[in-house]
Amino acid sequence: MNTAIRLTAAGLTAALLSPLCSYADEPRHTPPREEVLVTGGRDAIAKLGGSAQLIDEEMLERFDFSDLNQVMGSLPGVYIREEDGYGLRPNIGIRGATSERSQKVTIMEDGILITPAPYSAPSAYYIPNVSRISAVEVLKGPSAIYHGPHTVGGAINFATRPISETAIREIDLTYGSDNYQKAQYFSSETRGSFGYAIDLLRYSGDGFKELDGGGDTGFERNDLNVKMSWQPDTQNGRDHLFTLKLGFADEEADETYLGLSQSDFDANPYRRYAASQLDAFTSEHSQIHLGHVFTLSDDISVNSALYWNQFDRAWHKLDGFIDGVAIRDVLSRPEIFTRELGILRGEINSDGSDAETLDVTNNDRRYGSMGIQSNLSYRFNLGSTEHNLTTGVRLHRDYVERDHSISGYLMTDGRMVSDGQDYGDKTLNEADTDALAVFVVDTISWRNVNITAGLRSETIDGNNDDYLSNSRNNKSQSVLLPGIGVFWQVTDRVGLLAGVNRGFSPAAPSASDSVDPEISINYEYGLRYTSDQLSVDAIGFFSDYDNLLGRCRVSDPECTAGEEFNGDNVEIAGLELTGEWRRPVAPGLTGLLQLSYTYTESAFQTDFASTFSQWGDVEAGDELPYLPEHIGRLQVGMEASRWAAHIAVSHQSEMRDQAGKQSISQVAHTDAYTTVDTSASWFVNGAWTLQLSIDNLFDEEAVVSLRPFGARPNKPRTARLRAKYSF
Repeated sequence: MNTAIRLTAAGLTAALLSPLCSYADEPRHTPPREEVLVTGGRDAIAKLGGSAQLIDEEMLERFDFSDLNQVMGSLPGVYIREEDGYGLRPNIGIRGATSERSQKVTIMEDGILITPAPYSAPSAYYIPNVSRISAVEVLKGPSAIYHGPHTVGGAINFATRPISETAIREIDLTYGSDNYQKAQYFSSETRGSFGYAIDLLRYSGDGFKELDGGGDTGFERNDLNVKMSWQPDTQNGRDHLFTLKLGFADEEADETYLGLSQSDFDANPYRRYAASQLDAFTSEHSQIHLGHVFTLSDDISVNSALYWNQFDRAWHKLDGFIDGVAIRDVLSRPEIFTRELGILRGEINSDGSDAETLDVTNNDRRYGSMGIQSNLSYRFNLGSTEHNLTTGVRLHRDYVERDHSISGYLMTDGRMVSDGQDYGDKTLNEADTDALAVFVVDTISWRNVNITAGLRSETIDGNNDDYLSNSRNNKSQSVLLPGIGVFWQVTDRVGLLAGVNRGFSPAAPSASDSVDPEISINYEYGLRYTSDQLSVDAIGFFSDYDNLLGRCRVSDPECTAGEEFNGDNVEIAGLELTGEWRRPVAPGLTGLLQLSYTYTESAFQTDFASTFSQWGDVEAGDELPYLPEHIGRLQVGMEASRWAAHIAVSHQSEMRDQAGKQSISQVAHTDAYTTVDTSASWFVNGAWTLQLSIDNLFDEEAVVSLRPFGARPNKPRTARLRAKYSF
């Protein structure tokens, strides 16, 4: 680890902790508790000088989605690109930041970075299973100063269920279409100074796609999480809370990147070609998080954490022909490459040449991240103003090891047969990053005005070793990220907000000296209306990118995996609208109406030629690919003491597959589509709950992605029956 970073971190940590030793004994204050919400909750969000949204446990329970795409689809300014139909590998973007593999979003679990290697390999697939999450928080604009490294769009925090003060036991079982099964057990309580929570989860499905010649297309996931807490009985007026979280999760999925030609999609969108019969994804994720909350008084507290995460994955998948036509070209021009398409379908046998030998690559990777972080919060009055000063430091290290090996297969009578040859490695490299992040934020309250002003600093040193080219690359980056947000409570019901912050997303260690990090200036402005029965937020945003960063994936053509590209100046603007209306409509019956809508437009500001396939030859005015103009969701519900029923209508407009300004109907694009989800719950008694949910009620079929290899569908109509027992 860089010596300068070590010394600086040590000094900052000492500066944070040294004031704690100077306080004399004080009366015992409110005991600390496990902190899982980084926003502070709904009341704090209502007066925040910046944008934030919260999906709480009650909202998650209404549909009991295990697909994170469906959960995130209820939030404004959040873009989803579906991958597999079950949300196993979601692609999430915020305010125009690319959604591909969620690489431009800071993702946390209980306030701790949870993606496998957020600095060294930000586009790695991993997301917590949403079934063990009690709340989802999204922060944007100046609110993102607290959380990095990726602040161009915002941050997402997944809060796990806290340790309960009283004894809780739950058994939760679900069965659904395509043999979907979910079983979860949760147990938690606190006895004296000790508390615990155990969360066991297993869910699986046979998949909704049909493999030519037969075979599995489903998945299976297991997840074990244990929390323990200890609050020692201190006598000096200073309260401590220690927490330890241990987690292990694994997955086996017969998943593929291979899609269909448009004509085959039109005939049967759920078909899978025979050439994907060997595709399989396996992974293991382990985590150890040790937390400490130190409360000196009602006004001073320190929240620290030591964390370690490891993620190992191997994806054995079709990657093309050994030395032939790119699959993307085969599927986009099937009338030309009829023989290659026949091989993919299993209808034509390979002739034994490299041009007709299928390349099945094992993308074997190992990721790790570890670090220590500490935040000090101090509330005080200065004249007529109230201050809540928060300063934090994080020392972080992560790494990735890639070993992608090639195997050749011949299509023979619909089955793939090994050709027995050794093709060696396609990718063999390692990358690691040391990062020091520091922030200070002061929330100032004066009369009816809240001002949030802060500064974030990121110092990053990365290294990349490519063993195939025998080359080594070093990448150092240092940046200051200021931001300020203002909220003015004009009347008891109406508030105005405005803010500006500098956004940042670092370049990877493998990036050349000519590649710059992603930098933007982000503006937001809007109003909040709140009454007893109605709340509405209308927020406009504008992001002015000094440089947009593109990143090549293994499956992208005409570029090297991990290679990065400058996209120069880009402007993204939009409107986020959210509303919730809740009121009694009859004795014992409450009506609920929720709305979320996002409008977005984008444009490159310069002309340039790029070998990044999603951009190509760009002209000023071209729109970004995979960024929908309209996203909306309307949910209507009725809730009584013994039952509840909800229906949600979601819509997403079409997305262009490559940057351009032509009418989307004239170029390759995904489909616009509207889906309807329903849920009905019966609260049998205090212990039993029964729930019937139907996703995509009208069985809408749509192309949701054309990358990397052809058209892929959304999930068809799916029914789920759930029984939950609490004791």
